[in-house]
Amino acid sequence: MKPQTYYRAVIFLVILISLLAALAIPKLRFDYDFEAFFPNEDNELALYNQYRETFEYDNEFVLVAIENQNGIFRKPFLQRIDSLTKALAQLPYIKEVNSPTNLKTLSLGGLVPTQTSLLHIDDESLYKDDSSAIYQSPYLVGSYFPEDAKSLSLFIKTDDVLSKSKSDSLANAITACIQSFRFDTTHYVGRIFAQQVYLTNLQKEFIIFLSLSFVVVIIFLWLSFKSFYGIIVPVIIVLLSILWTLGMMYYLNKPIDLMITMLPTMIFVAGMSDVVHFFSKYFEELAKGTDRAKIYPLILKEVGFPTFLTLITTVVGFLSLLFSSIQPIRDFGIYTSVGVVIAFLLTYTLLPALLYFFTPKKLITVHSHNSRSTSTMRNMLFWIFRHQKTILIISSILLILSAFGIARIKVNNILLEDLSEKVKIKQDFNFFDEHYSGVRPFELKVTCKQGQVWDYDNLSTLHRIDEFIQKEYRAGFILSPSGMVKSIYQNSTGDYSTAFPEKDDAEPIVHLLQKNRKNKELKRIVTPDGKSARLSAKVRDMGSAAIKEKNEKLLAYINTTTNANLLTFEITGAAHLLDRNNEYMVTNMSQGFIFSIIVIGILTFFLHRSWKMVLVFIIPNVFPLVIIAGIMGYAGIELKAATSLVFSIAFGIATDDTIHFISRLKIELAYGKSLMYAFKRTYFETGKPILLTTFILIGGFMSLMTSDFMSTFYFGFLICITILIAVLADVFLLPVLLFLIYGKGSKK
Repeated sequence: MKPQTYYRAVIFLVILISLLAALAIPKLRFDYDFEAFFPNEDNELALYNQYRETFEYDNEFVLVAIENQNGIFRKPFLQRIDSLTKALAQLPYIKEVNSPTNLKTLSLGGLVPTQTSLLHIDDESLYKDDSSAIYQSPYLVGSYFPEDAKSLSLFIKTDDVLSKSKSDSLANAITACIQSFRFDTTHYVGRIFAQQVYLTNLQKEFIIFLSLSFVVVIIFLWLSFKSFYGIIVPVIIVLLSILWTLGMMYYLNKPIDLMITMLPTMIFVAGMSDVVHFFSKYFEELAKGTDRAKIYPLILKEVGFPTFLTLITTVVGFLSLLFSSIQPIRDFGIYTSVGVVIAFLLTYTLLPALLYFFTPKKLITVHSHNSRSTSTMRNMLFWIFRHQKTILIISSILLILSAFGIARIKVNNILLEDLSEKVKIKQDFNFFDEHYSGVRPFELKVTCKQGQVWDYDNLSTLHRIDEFIQKEYRAGFILSPSGMVKSIYQNSTGDYSTAFPEKDDAEPIVHLLQKNRKNKELKRIVTPDGKSARLSAKVRDMGSAAIKEKNEKLLAYINTTTNANLLTFEITGAAHLLDRNNEYMVTNMSQGFIFSIIVIGILTFFLHRSWKMVLVFIIPNVFPLVIIAGIMGYAGIELKAATSLVFSIAFGIATDDTIHFISRLKIELAYGKSLMYAFKRTYFETGKPILLTTFILIGGFMSLMTSDFMSTFYFGFLICITILIAVLADVFLLPVLLFLIYGKGSKK
């Protein structure tokens, strides 16, 4: 087949696939599935699923806090709260609304149980007594009432597993309903609001990341090639790579989630590396006067194979994410790998086709070797060879200092830490943490092995655990069988000082509750057979590290004060799973990182047949990761799901420059050049593309630092720092290590 016919067929096929992909783009869905980030290890997800099917979903709620400048015990204010409560209860997808104005106290004292309103909102003369009773109850303060008595809260139970459209509809309806009453200040939090904020930001940031990456790449391409053609052609390659990947996602029914928003940036900057190396070599050869027919085979030999190796290492870095049990992270690794492969294929099919039909002469002159940058690089290389010991000593000192920083790294996770402080829901979340018990769900599953939960000894045990949790976690909204018994007893006697009723006093209360064991409210806490129960609460989001410490104290307390043959306890819940997800992610990413090193190390050995070369290859690329880990420790940047991703991905990307440098050096030595001349030619031939791709990578990943999601911000920040340190290691440390090997060996 003639080259002209082949290249026309390539262009036609590319246009056809691109049209199919373009038709799919408008149909892509944005989705933030909160539960997709639950871990599926150690049977914890199965336990949680069974738990919520038995009782209820612990994260399907909305908390509303309403402030009143004149105080909450004011008749007009409480009447408006009551009206709001009734209005909210009428909204679709709401099961119930618990408010200070509709809460009832259950008491025993006559022939039948008596229910009394917590607040007598129409009789101001009783407000003082109501207030006194409320602030003697630990189950109300921190839940519906704050300690400062300047606001009150409503607990809204929503339908389970609402779709995105229903969640958005309900969130908008609740917001409109609250705003129509014109209270002084309102705060509301819940999954439906967080989901709405996340999805809105996802859509916005998806466009922002792509646009900023686009602008940054154009700037550096212009500085390098000084031609619109030198901008347009590389941009076409990477844009088509992104287009094809997104089109494939649509046809495979994969929505855009929190992880996938970073995909265009990843493909843009990683794919551009191949194009830059191809472009640079192509026009350097034209500047030398090399015949065009010979240039493409020369590129395949001198640039194509190293670029193929960089493709493998980059893909290995992204595929190391498959060690994660979190599906969105696995998908991110898969689709980003696909996008990078597509960029490589287009670079060596479409790019030659475009260059075949049109190559502007202006680009040729840009690649003259008689430039200031060439002189600078020559001087830099000679400086490196004169100061080899200095470079090794400085590198060693940095590694030692980083080791101390690594020892200070903490593993931690805060639920809404992703969101910036300027986002309203984050401010509202902080308000509940500061003035109430918090929003974070805490769930403890109780299983009775002998007898029933309602047995007095078991209830007494649960009461002690209730008190421990309330004190240790400063918990609110506590639901438990022992809490119900205690509350009814206190309401019946008016004695709020008694810790827990004696057995004789508790028996009629227990009898009443057992009689109503199929009541839907009671079934939320104890199963009808009395064999299983839940202890549910809301606590402050103090971070997974602090929560883990408190959980360990709780389990230790349970082990020393309870009989495991009678009762067993298991911590579960949505928030607990997200904490466990963070721990698993750190472990999984460590495994993925080790996998990347092993695979790339084996590949290096088979290519060079030398374990010394494996070390020379690995050291400059592990070096920046050790440094960045040390920086994290000193800067107090915690290790979590997002930051743990950096190491495997950055390692895969950072190896690209090392591969190009070593491959070029071997080619020059194979041509029979002297060692010093080979180093000089390698520095000149690869130096410019390496620096350019570094600037493009840093510029592209810097776009992630504009994110309102802190995990995305830190991911971009840490990747940028890692890439910068990696290029410095390749420019200074790598030549020294190579010289140590080749200087003692071959004298070619």
